[in-house]
Amino acid sequence: MAFHLKVSQGAAAGEEYSFTDEARLGRTADNDVVVKDQAASRSHARVFEKGGRYFVEDLGSANGTRLNKGVVKQAKELKDGDSIIIGDTVFTFELNLDQTLAPAPSSTMDDAAADESDPNATRPPVRPQSKPVSKVASRPDATNADEDEPIEDPADTGGEPDSTGDDEAADDEPPDEEADSTLFVDVPGPRALAQRPPARGAVPRGNGAERPSRSLERPSRARAIARAEGADAEAVELTAADRARMRRQLAQSTGGRVQLLWQDLPRGARALLAVFGTLLLVGTIGLAGFVAWPRARVNRPEPRSLPADGSLIEDSFGVGQVTFTTSDQKAFTFASMSPTRIVGVLHYQAANISADEVTINLNGQDLGTVPPDNLDVESREVEMVLPAATLKPRDENLIVFDNTRNPPGNEEWKIWNLWVEIIPVPEMSTEEARRRAQGEIDKATKDWELREVGAANLFRAWKTYREAWLLLEATPDAPPELITLSRTRMKELRPELDRKCNAMIVKFKSIVNTRPDAFAEGRQVLENIPEHFPTREHPCFNFSRSLLRTMDGFDDFEAAGAPPTE
Repeated sequence: MAFHLKVSQGAAAGEEYSFTDEARLGRTADNDVVVKDQAASRSHARVFEKGGRYFVEDLGSANGTRLNKGVVKQAKELKDGDSIIIGDTVFTFELNLDQTLAPAPSSTMDDAAADESDPNATRPPVRPQSKPVSKVASRPDATNADEDEPIEDPADTGGEPDSTGDDEAADDEPPDEEADSTLFVDVPGPRALAQRPPARGAVPRGNGAERPSRSLERPSRARAIARAEGADAEAVELTAADRARMRRQLAQSTGGRVQLLWQDLPRGARALLAVFGTLLLVGTIGLAGFVAWPRARVNRPEPRSLPADGSLIEDSFGVGQVTFTTSDQKAFTFASMSPTRIVGVLHYQAANISADEVTINLNGQDLGTVPPDNLDVESREVEMVLPAATLKPRDENLIVFDNTRNPPGNEEWKIWNLWVEIIPVPEMSTEEARRRAQGEIDKATKDWELREVGAANLFRAWKTYREAWLLLEATPDAPPELITLSRTRMKELRPELDRKCNAMIVKFKSIVNTRPDAFAEGRQVLENIPEHFPTREHPCFNFSRSLLRTMDGFDDFEAAGAPPTE
């Protein structure tokens, strides 16, 4: 008894397959039934016979197999009309109850039966067997009918002609050259059918035509069968049609097209590509090892406090390419023993930070967030005012950088070049603070008018406006019009200072990049920057000193005496 699998729903709806004892279903071509469904695994399920009963079994697929409405967790018995479901594809299981594996009777058997029923019947003469004419058999699968192959001569397979007639009658009648010489010959099936074991062969259907499994035509399946039978898999000869079919199957995927391209290359080109690929692989592994190799750790202790004298901390903190790794928080302490009130300015540089990612907290009070990255992130210095009302003039202050996304995330962020500027605010009344701030504003205005006369006049004007603004910020009930005036003038002068700094840095880079022999001339440009930026309230001063540290002869520059900070 055989069984059929009919695709009743899915991409291959309408296709039917016939088997005797077992059928394997899966996504790859080495299965008996190729399931064209994204949910199908390489080897998904199988239908098999045991003791005259048929079962379906899941082969450890990723998405599972269903029988009707139930999940197949172990082998389940099949009944005629059951539905085997793989993803969106539905197979209908049908038992072939009307046909057996016995072949249909040949014409000579019909003659013999007629002789027994009617002994007086006249039997036609049997013609002698002439050499069979090669016939062309069409492929059982129309999708693979690109090439036809000749049917083998029965004499080559050991078969004998079917001649049960009277020899003498055959001698009396000469052979008819125009007659079909294969009339009394059992024509063998296609070669692909001969490669399949009898237990897995096709089953005759209602009209006597065979419908073999698609896997019968695949050379890989034929090789597997040859191995199972103990034969040499390489000895299975591939026909031209098999090779053409394999190329068509490979051409349907990117990996297959690459394999075809490789097969079509000359042997010398393959060897050259293999050598090149090996070198590339070794180089990639070496580069990955170099990057992953642990670097020497920094031996100096991690800073925990900001110097009260305004010294710069160049070490970086955060996650990523930093000196000291700090996942989510980094705290610093600083103190100032000023007898009067103080106002402070926190200076730092930041990178790899998005909006509202890192907050700054002073003595438990939120001051704001670190600004997000911009185009000048590597040279930009950020300033934040530390209010006098929050600072402790004769006690320890705590300032905290808090990354709100770490943990649970592991976002990269970086803070470096930190220093705190402490400005004592003398005890004075609001009126005294107003008069002093007005005097500072008038002085800054004169320096700005003479900005073309002296190299540092523009910087002094910006710094004096800034000091007036900070004084008013630390004074309760300060006149708001003076606060607005000083702050506005300070903001107007800052871009002009930045352009002046950038022009000098660009000049330095142009000299050292285009004329390597003019190293001393480039260093002289950096040494002249403090004439325009005498103190480090503007980041250009610190930036020029960091560049000088990377050049030869910087020790001599330090020994000669750098401009003092104010």
